[in-house]
Amino acid sequence: MSDSGETVVVAVRVRPFNDREKERNATLIVNMPDGKSTSISDPNAPNEEPKWFTFDYSYWSHDGFKTEKNGYLTAASHSNYADQKNVFENLGKGVLDNAWNGYNCSLFAYGQTGSGKSYSIVGNKKNKGIIPLVCEELFNRIESTKSKDVEFQVSISMLEIYCERVRDLLSSKAPPKGGLKVREHPKQGFYVEDLTTTPVNSYKEIEKKVNEGTKNRTIAATNMNATSSRAHTIVKILFIQKIPKPGGGTTTKSSEINLVDLAGSERQKDAGSEGDRLKEGIVINKSLSTLGRVIKALHEQQSAKKKTSVQVPYRDSVLTSLLKNALGGNSKTIMIAAISPADINYEESLSTLRFADRVKSIKTKAVVNETATERMIRELKEENARLQELIRRGGVNGSTVNNEEMDNLKRQLEENQKEMENLEQTWQQRLAEERKKRDSVSEDKSEIDKKKKDLPHLWNLNEDPALTDMIVHFVAQGENVVGNGNVTTPQILLKGMSIQPEHACITNKDNKTIIIIPYSGAEILVNGNPINQATELQQNDRILFGGNHLYVFTNPKKKGAKTSEQITYDLAQKEIAKTHGISAVGDGKRSTADLILEEDLIKILPNVHRANSMAKELKKPVKFEIILNAPEARGLSEGLTEIFIKVYNTAEDTTFMWDKNRFTNRYYGMQEMYQNYVDGDSEYNLPPERDPFYEPPDSSIILGHASMFLQSLAYMVEAEEQLSIVDFNGMDLGQLSVSLVPCSSSGKEIMGEYLETPDELLNKNLGIKVKILAAMGLPRRIDKSWCTYRFFTQEEASTNKQSGHNPNYSHENVITFKPVTKELIAYLTNGVLTFTIWATQKIKEGRPVGAAGIAAVNKTRKSSQPPSSTSNSQEQPIKRPSKKKKPKTSDTNGSEPSSLKPKRKSVKGKKRTNSVPKSPKK
Repeated sequence: MSDSGETVVVAVRVRPFNDREKERNATLIVNMPDGKSTSISDPNAPNEEPKWFTFDYSYWSHDGFKTEKNGYLTAASHSNYADQKNVFENLGKGVLDNAWNGYNCSLFAYGQTGSGKSYSIVGNKKNKGIIPLVCEELFNRIESTKSKDVEFQVSISMLEIYCERVRDLLSSKAPPKGGLKVREHPKQGFYVEDLTTTPVNSYKEIEKKVNEGTKNRTIAATNMNATSSRAHTIVKILFIQKIPKPGGGTTTKSSEINLVDLAGSERQKDAGSEGDRLKEGIVINKSLSTLGRVIKALHEQQSAKKKTSVQVPYRDSVLTSLLKNALGGNSKTIMIAAISPADINYEESLSTLRFADRVKSIKTKAVVNETATERMIRELKEENARLQELIRRGGVNGSTVNNEEMDNLKRQLEENQKEMENLEQTWQQRLAEERKKRDSVSEDKSEIDKKKKDLPHLWNLNEDPALTDMIVHFVAQGENVVGNGNVTTPQILLKGMSIQPEHACITNKDNKTIIIIPYSGAEILVNGNPINQATELQQNDRILFGGNHLYVFTNPKKKGAKTSEQITYDLAQKEIAKTHGISAVGDGKRSTADLILEEDLIKILPNVHRANSMAKELKKPVKFEIILNAPEARGLSEGLTEIFIKVYNTAEDTTFMWDKNRFTNRYYGMQEMYQNYVDGDSEYNLPPERDPFYEPPDSSIILGHASMFLQSLAYMVEAEEQLSIVDFNGMDLGQLSVSLVPCSSSGKEIMGEYLETPDELLNKNLGIKVKILAAMGLPRRIDKSWCTYRFFTQEEASTNKQSGHNPNYSHENVITFKPVTKELIAYLTNGVLTFTIWATQKIKEGRPVGAAGIAAVNKTRKSSQPPSSTSNSQEQPIKRPSKKKKPKTSDTNGSEPSSLKPKRKSVKGKKRTNSVPKSPKK
């Protein structure tokens, strides 16, 4: 590849520990010694050397800062802390310099959710990020270099990409079905059709537009049940300079500045997704995964000594289409990668650093966009005349074009016409038109902020701090109905799932006493607790309406109001989690395992509730419920409690257990289906084989586990047991008949050759015959069942599938060890062999199957709402293993947990006990 072009500037920034990391006593694994180098250490391999990377800038923003009186974070004395101004000086000013010279510029932020991307790009009120600082400095430069001759024009557009749909964040119109279309212009490349581009004349105006776009993004995320961390946001600033030429006429110098806040880069987890029929069909973020492939292809292409034919898949996603110039075309490009400093995020941070390392090899070829204005108009007119002639003749050189090609010609003509009108219209005319639109729009943020100081109000909480406190609802004196607006126009309009036409009434008595009254069947939580009667709201109360509208109540007439920095989304979710029984996790002094479990529960709990709400609205006969699965219920004597989601199909009377990764993957598919439903797509309802809500009855489920101690084998004593099959709730589901017999390598059983000590087996050959005879008393809903197990380091073995609730497996398997090692002796002496019982389910008699079943249920449900008790999933506590059947802990004398002790039977007249058998006298 030619050396022409300019490499992408790459910066990496590390943030301070967040509250979760502090709670978990996270350790620092990132080091930035010199402003360019970054190292990361593997917490699981403390003796290994750290992995080192070199970038254009490595920003240390982890510690060494102080807070000024105005709230700005700046470097303390003798500190290498990189503050917002430092980042702007290196990166933002470069963007401005290039734009001023007529180059296209792009800056995008990459990293996992919560890594600090948005802080660098957007910042907050006291610590502005790159976008507001670039905009502010742009107008400062315009003001300082203003002349009568040169005309400066600044326009802004703002869009969001979510589930491959483009949403215009500056449009007041309802988004079109399927979102805005991405088109390709033969000269200008990819663009978004009908995207609002607004002229602005000051930093204050551009700030209002960014706030407007952020508010629209917040409303859409709440109403559409969208996960904001999965959305990409692009702010595009078009900067035009019209400069007079000495001989008359003007030259137009233009620059597009793209400021991109990418979605969270956390990888889709494979664990738990094995065997999921929808695993390949659900891509958590197609645009982000395609971006990875584009970067990889560009890296391979540009790292090669010779030109290669590597195809770069720009067209495979909306994001990469729109970023084609930024990544490999006419643009000067900067990337800032944000990473966590904590050991618990090692894998994600390392992945981000490797991505950034690839990006720094990419080259772009930026050119100055400078053209004589008159020539631009003339060329557009000539191009329009050519297109009109093609449309009139229906093709080129007598050959006809199809409907799609004809539509493309007409679109090109429309776009050219718009561009020509913009060139011919004076800038002052465009600003005047925008002023008229602005005057007709409701109050802006500054007016709302004034009212917030006087009137009781609700302000929103969002998992993305940038979207918190963007929606405000004032509580006027008298009655304020909260509802979805489908029947009447409420005073407080909330759209989205689980919001009724009349959901609640909030009464304001003289701005002092504020009372909320839920309507029948309405889901409302106050500080995590469900309410069903009139409740007086107190200062800073957290209120959840339905499944997705989370607000904080503030009354400025009373003291003690807290800010969005003091009341966070995580705090509110912890309160909700306590209602579901999570407060019992690690009461008192909590271990790291307790904190990890709590964090995972807080993340997954709202998604489970939303999944139930989506299922209800889409008329899917499915219910989801969180199950805490103790290690004993998984056939283990120790380990961590894990989260599973119980999936119950009410139409087919089948039950499944999804681990959290499978549920998360399916959840994104549910969101996409719901998005299609909201958009009015008549084909939103997918067939069962593609339906993320549906699990067919022939899907394999883990029915339970049965565990057997191996100690007797260490003394060459066979064991024959009737083992209890224990399910996820710690309940007995039947028995498994198993025997383990010492044998020769040929399979001949060895009887009566007992050993004094297990060490006598060392370096000898040994065979063990595993016999799984039958299972008894399995649930009648089971169609077929089978068992799997893994003995020591051997490959997993399995019985054949058998039908019925008393299946006869008749399984024999000889495992040989040549020779016996110390590790094997330790395994036999102290180990447990766990059998996993798998099954498929029968449809309950009289119930329809598959697609027909779902259709039948949907038909019956259309005429009536499900009872509130079944839909109000927030009131269902998380299920833990049943105390009646919960395995007992170890005795005070340190013996094995009784739940895992096999029920010993006598073999050949010899009585068995739980103690180590004594060697018979010789």
